[in-house]
Amino acid sequence: MSEDSPIILVPAGFSEQSILALDQALVFAKAMKAKITLLTVVEDNKQFRKLLNTESRGDALKSEVNAKLKELASEYSNRSGVEISTMVAKGVVYEEVARVCELIDAEMVIMGTNGKPQNFRKRFIGSNAYRVATLVKPPVITIKGVRNIQKIETIIFPLVLDRRSKEKVGPALKYARLFKSAIKIVSVLGEGQDEKILRAHLNQVKTFISDHGVDCTAEMIKPTEQKGVVRNTLYYAYENDGDLIIITEDDKDRDLSDYFLGTDVQAMVYHSEIPVMCITPSEVKWESMWESF
Repeated sequence: MSEDSPIILVPAGFSEQSILALDQALVFAKAMKAKITLLTVVEDNKQFRKLLNTESRGDALKSEVNAKLKELASEYSNRSGVEISTMVAKGVVYEEVARVCELIDAEMVIMGTNGKPQNFRKRFIGSNAYRVATLVKPPVITIKGVRNIQKIETIIFPLVLDRRSKEKVGPALKYARLFKSAIKIVSVLGEGQDEKILRAHLNQVKTFISDHGVDCTAEMIKPTEQKGVVRNTLYYAYENDGDLIIITEDDKDRDLSDYFLGTDVQAMVYHSEIPVMCITPSEVKWESMWESF
């Protein structure tokens, strides 16, 4: 594999979700002809040491983590044929993932999530997976590990009345072509929304994707009960055998209420049983795509 091969960064904490994320990362690495970098951020605390079944601390803990990580990389590389390297860092997980992502110029981050934090402190801080999605520029795929995928045949594309929602069209086309996937666009009609405008957006994006050679369908959901955009979208994804959901993550600053109340992005990352790809919209990269609209 050449030095110019794309790199997928996989944060690995040796939890079940981390291993599932590595399994799923192999699916993407093979399709993308990419290399994988496994990163463990050492947390010198009781929970982390318990996970590793060790009482080591400080440099001894870091050395033990490095050895275990290399063993894991060797096992998965030999089994899959994918080149896997390792890195160990110390600090705050999401900050170190963001730093290493930039350092190695990662094409994508794939990481596991345990789902929605239950206690107040964790809800305020946010899960590592969600915080990574808000900090890094490349796509971040979160894996809960409930429905594991071996290939991506169907991409679910939630569309809302927001120009930024369209900015994931470019990445959706890219990965649909890569995996030879179909794209299913879905819009949930919310209370007070203009159905005519939403349907026009839906048809516009469907036409654009179809014209670029990707099999595409579009559907508007008019919920009989107000279960919200996220729940309706997830039900649609499961009923239509979705393998990947692509959403946009706004990189603008949030106020404190976002961390207490949660956002649709957080809810999707926490609750989805299938992988979720978070795209941070680019101010430039896909802008020309919609100049005429």
